[in-house]
Amino acid sequence: MKESDQKNKKNKKGDSHVKWIIEVFIITFISSICFSYISTNGVSKLNLILALVILFAVIFAGIFFDIVGVAVTVANEEEFHARATKKAKGAKMSLKLIKNSVRVANVCADVIRRYLSEF
Repeated sequence: MKESDQKNKKNKKGDSHVKWIIEVFIITFISSICFSYISTNGVSKLNLILALVILFAVIFAGIFFDIVGVAVTVANEEEFHARATKKAKGAKMSLKLIKNSVRVANVCADVIRRYLSEF
């Protein structure tokens, strides 16, 4: 009976990984098409100052999401448990991010960087 429980857990885990891969692929593909269209048709018609403002915004957004992706992967979960017990602002959200650090880092460091590179 224990072996069947272990197999069910492995199947559920494998299914969630496949689901995550498919979701990220679809979101990345659709967003890439949208950003490519916007950057080709929208930004090329803007004046120089506005185009530079958008460029700097994209660069700073990329830096911000890289910082978040790295911070989540190296964060120590125990410290945030202590903060959550003291009801510190943002501690519960931090714990959610840290528990899903692989996915958060993937989205922040890879997917969003891909979006921003389309500009």
